[in-house]
Amino acid sequence: MTKPADTKPIGARRMGNTDLVASRIGYGAMELAGAPRARSIDEGDAIKLINQVIDLGINYVDTSIDYGLSEQLIGKALAHRRADVILASKCACRVGREGAGDRGESHI
Repeated sequence: MTKPADTKPIGARRMGNTDLVASRIGYGAMELAGAPRARSIDEGDAIKLINQVIDLGINYVDTSIDYGLSEQLIGKALAHRRADVILASKCACRVGREGAGDRGESHI
């Protein structure tokens, strides 16, 4: 399924005074790749799902370093269409040992 170039995001909303237009509905990618307390799906199915979401007009995708390999899967899925998506992530999640430097900011 390929989204026609002139299809607007679902419930398109302009972001402030910018030219950025986001869908009113977003896709939360927590369950793509085994985040804590979440199930994960096959990599091929995850990539198909992300592309299907975009094809349906959802252009806002939310992820986190805390969501397992979700960010990597999204990167693979968007390799050929990065400009079609507004990608949100989080950077204050604990990603390593307790103490200095174990928050996501060090991985940005």
